[in-house]
Amino acid sequence: MIRIVTRLLVSPRNRAAVMANAPKLIAFFEKHGVRSEGVFENFADSEVIHLWSAANMQAYEEATLRIRGDAEFRTFAGEAAQWIELERKELWRAVPGA
Repeated sequence: MIRIVTRLLVSPRNRAAVMANAPKLIAFFEKHGVRSEGVFENFADSEVIHLWSAANMQAYEEATLRIRGDAEFRTFAGEAAQWIELERKELWRAVPGA
């Protein structure tokens, strides 16, 4: 199992719009096989953080290709991008035996 942390830098005035888009974003990702583990607000750094999971890197990469090929998602992402200043992804995997 891997975890994907998506950090969205969002100005305080745009956080409500980004949070309002979260359920639709989650629906797109889950439709294509990436599970939502939660959405969080980091007020100190003005971030909206999505935590996702996938069975492994191959499953995540395949889901990402399906998401990018989804015309409805591309339209949504184009509109939603106006509220986001920067996006960063982190890929995490648990260390066996730790």
